[in-house]
Amino acid sequence: MHFGRVEDDKHLDLSLPEPRSRTLSYLGLPHQGRRLVYVGAPIWAEKQWVGGLYPEGTRPSEFLRVYAQHHATVEYNGSFYHPPFPEQIRAWTRMVGPEFRFCPKVPQSISHALSKPLDRPALTHYLSLLEHFGSHHGMSFLQLPDHFAPQHAPALERLLQAWSQQWPLAIEFRHPAWFRDQMLPDPLINLLYRHKASAVITDAPGRRDVLHMSLMCSQVMVRFLGCFPSSRDDQRLKAWAQRIQDWTQAGLDTVYFFVHQARHAAIPGTVDAMQRYCWELGIPGLMRPAETAIAEWDERTSGGPLAGLSREER
Repeated sequence: MHFGRVEDDKHLDLSLPEPRSRTLSYLGLPHQGRRLVYVGAPIWAEKQWVGGLYPEGTRPSEFLRVYAQHHATVEYNGSFYHPPFPEQIRAWTRMVGPEFRFCPKVPQSISHALSKPLDRPALTHYLSLLEHFGSHHGMSFLQLPDHFAPQHAPALERLLQAWSQQWPLAIEFRHPAWFRDQMLPDPLINLLYRHKASAVITDAPGRRDVLHMSLMCSQVMVRFLGCFPSSRDDQRLKAWAQRIQDWTQAGLDTVYFFVHQARHAAIPGTVDAMQRYCWELGIPGLMRPAETAIAEWDERTSGGPLAGLSREER
């Protein structure tokens, strides 16, 4: 995730914005959600994790199985470039526990072609693939290209009209014109609300404008971009854990929190740290595989997000 990446975050304001009045009004509604919290990585096929998250000798074909023994969700980015085959998806679902959720990215052939007439066969094909995830589908997310501005909203509406609400969807906006005072414009919030879609909240050090606090759906996806190495990641994660606790206490149904780092070696430790902070706050809906013991988080997070890295990687 290159968007909003910085090499040095020392002089940046990385605090979380306070919720605005419209968000507070939404949180004040009588939500009856399950209050679930999933924390995970954007990938699982990472050879750098062998010797850390993956024991020495783990074969690539076993990466997902081992990953799912530690984390309950993954942000599957591979579908953005090449939608998987149905048999691949079914094989993946056999490697994970019943609580595990995949959050696949909508292919770029759909998300980056919205200025053209909607490719309905491509959308139909993607939605048909989600059937193979079954109960393991968490929330799909659609990343709009950087040039997709508010004047293109009619194209977005056409997509939402064609999308099946059977499959939860979050949309990531990037063009600066969508954001003002850490909020999305009311017409966009209303559009997403009508179609039961969500807006991805992106916490990127180099693009603080996109860190909006707009809620319009009972399911939320947060994409967190760390700055490795930086001790401030710890502060940011703790702030997010508190914010997620506030949201789930208000009754939101599901929060997906995905960690990105420029150095992939730092991702597992950062994910562990976020899970640890949520657990320490006593968030009851924190999802984790039954095989994972809190003792593992004690061991791998004792040094914060950088725990588990070699001295060279630190």
